[in-house]
Amino acid sequence: MRNHQIAVIAQIRPGKRAELKQLIRLGPPFDLAERGFTRHEAFLGDNDIVLIFEGATPSTDTQRLLATLGADQLAKLGALVSAPRILAESFEWHAAPDAVHSV
Repeated sequence: MRNHQIAVIAQIRPGKRAELKQLIRLGPPFDLAERGFTRHEAFLGDNDIVLIFEGATPSTDTQRLLATLGADQLAKLGALVSAPRILAESFEWHAAPDAVHSV
């Protein structure tokens, strides 16, 4: 079965980047496999965070995760980020094997 990805992007609230970075370093507050994910990745920018979820049905699994996270986890995230959006459509490109050269 092929894995699929979705991304969740949100704005970091002013002055909350350092606190969000500390929280991210702890890892996800859930078990990946138990929630249906094979991989989870976070990209932290100056003003935004992007969370990548990968699995067989990441859109459904992410919606289920958001619905079942504890109120304390949601409140903590809500204090650090705003305007979360799910990006469900992705495009992917790979270099041809013979196009990659070592120097």
